[in-house]
Amino acid sequence: MKTTIKDIAEALGISIATVSRAMTNSPEIKPDTRERVLAMAKKMHYKPNIYARNLLKNKNNLIGVVVPEFITFFFPEIIIGIQEVVNPLGYQVLICQSNESSELERKNVEMLENNMVEGMIISVTKESKNYDLYQRLLSEGMPIVFVNRVIEDLNASRITIDDHKWAFKAVEHLIKCGYRHIAHLAGNEHLSITKGRMQGYLDALKAYDIPIDPRLIMHVGVQQDKAKIGLNYLLNLKQKPDAIFAVNDPVAVGAFLELRERGIKVPEEMGIVGFSESPIGRIIGLSSVAQPTFDIGRAAAEVLVQKIKNPDSPIESRVLEAKLNIRKTSLIRK
Repeated sequence: MKTTIKDIAEALGISIATVSRAMTNSPEIKPDTRERVLAMAKKMHYKPNIYARNLLKNKNNLIGVVVPEFITFFFPEIIIGIQEVVNPLGYQVLICQSNESSELERKNVEMLENNMVEGMIISVTKESKNYDLYQRLLSEGMPIVFVNRVIEDLNASRITIDDHKWAFKAVEHLIKCGYRHIAHLAGNEHLSITKGRMQGYLDALKAYDIPIDPRLIMHVGVQQDKAKIGLNYLLNLKQKPDAIFAVNDPVAVGAFLELRERGIKVPEEMGIVGFSESPIGRIIGLSSVAQPTFDIGRAAAEVLVQKIKNPDSPIESRVLEAKLNIRKTSLIRK
């Protein structure tokens, strides 16, 4: 098992913060304390890149960004927001996409660590399996900000929206339009956004005294091609839904296209609301929750730069506002 700064701190009987400051050559640390820390690090074969970065290279003005995909507009717009903040400050951005693979995500993050980036902005994959990696990096002092998709149990800065609140509003809108058998095409079960949007869906039904039917809920993931699986299932139910709330726009668009292929009229026979406001969604008139993608990127960059400049700055959790845009896929039923 790889040695961490926590192990060094315990071996010396000092705090993790003292070890971290010693390794970053902080003027607050006495020379003899720093020598003890470096000697113990060598003895325990501790080779973190943060240590090497600060002692050997000082700063290199590199920031790493890891996102799940570039297929949709969503993450590229976040990246543009990041660059708007960091590029004028002299930082260069190394961008990786994990292709919704936890294994590739891990490789990307380790590559960025090996390239001695000064900090990372990350949105995790649908599998979300790299808790141990991020916990190690955070414990070693690596500045990390999570955006959109986060790991809930990590004590790290994050930039999100209130998924519960806006899912509630989306489902409430469908209810007020006259839909009563509302299905939910949910995302991958481990994702934070899936949990928040699922709870918003359930709470909206409860608030309007609509019975919750577990048969109307199906986890299909976050990719457009999975919507067909969900539609096949829902349309084979004895009590078919009259509306769909999708975890995101790709799934909502996939559902729309599949319904059109089957000759089912939207919104007359089936209403649809998505989440994340995509260009293709706007083209087909999809009602959807619009997230402030550029602002998410800018906020993440601001928090990360602050953490890089001041490692002792507190953890930040910013929740940005969103907007429900109502279009022709969810009109009031006559």
